[in-house]
Amino acid sequence: MTYTTPVTIHTIGHGRHAFADFLALLGDYDINFVCDVRSAARSRWPQYNGRVLQAALGENRIGYEWLPECGGKVVAPPRELARGLERILELASETRVALMCSESRPLTKHTQPRANCHRVGLLGPPLRARGARLIHILPDARALEIDETEIPSIW
Repeated sequence: MTYTTPVTIHTIGHGRHAFADFLALLGDYDINFVCDVRSAARSRWPQYNGRVLQAALGENRIGYEWLPECGGKVVAPPRELARGLERILELASETRVALMCSESRPLTKHTQPRANCHRVGLLGPPLRARGARLIHILPDARALEIDETEIPSIW
């Protein structure tokens, strides 16, 4: 489904950020809903384990939903992935959304950058094809907009 009114979707990786720093990045972009697009909602950094993250975001009036069908470690069958993409678009049409996984940098630093994260390589092209604008939030609070279809990717 292509949306007639373009939606903007931000992406962010939690990386090794302290939760306060991660929260500040979300605040810099007025994000009020996080779609957790990890295959498993867990991290070696305890503040990013699903239930802990959901509670901490909730305390800061930011919504949270885990969409494992949009994860990159275990790629879902096409119908399930499509359902997850539609859920993201539905949410983004109602509120300011950020897709979150663990990779803080969406691209590698190679001479010709490659997708460092499935937010770029797996989710970016079909979301863009459905009419979405993607803005990738970087660890230093800058933003990156690229054509994800032109970035080499393993996905």
